[in-house]
Amino acid sequence: MPLREELLGIGERIVSYFDRGGEPPFVIYQYPPDQEWAVRRDVGELRRWLEAEPRRVGCIWVSLADLFWEALEESGFREELFAQEREAAGDPDTLREVYDAVGEILREPPTLPDRVIAAVADCDERTAVFLFRAGALYPAYRTSTLLDDLRGRLPRPVTLLYPGRLVGDYGLSFMDRTEPAYGYRALIVPREDST
Repeated sequence: MPLREELLGIGERIVSYFDRGGEPPFVIYQYPPDQEWAVRRDVGELRRWLEAEPRRVGCIWVSLADLFWEALEESGFREELFAQEREAAGDPDTLREVYDAVGEILREPPTLPDRVIAAVADCDERTAVFLFRAGALYPAYRTSTLLDDLRGRLPRPVTLLYPGRLVGDYGLSFMDRTEPAYGYRALIVPREDST
């Protein structure tokens, strides 16, 4: 199966970085949330393309959902937050407080970016990082914060699989539920409609 054109472009950027140097590419692969499984399948094809000769680029997949649950478990507040969320059902102000508390847990050491860096610490130098299951962070933590914190600290190509909607050329609506956020310091590559 041939690679989708936009994924081939991402792959070529990754290979170019390893072959020529420069700044590692940070890419956001944006797609509608209902296409999650198709995206994972297609990005799996990209992984096979990157790992094949002559490219030989390793790929590591980091589940942001797994890191999210790990942080909640280690905080000791998981059950309390669940109870507060149940009690706050239908009260948007109280729910916001619960989500803010979750966001604070992800910003406390080890932060979510610290956890990502630890997850890839033992990888070969010629390895690209793919961040997936970002939807688990909604609405407690913005992916723009994650990417900004990783830039400069993680000297590898990073591709974030972003479930959401592209607004204009540079706005992203996380999970297609938030107001568009602008100012991402990463290349936004939208999933092209194949219908």
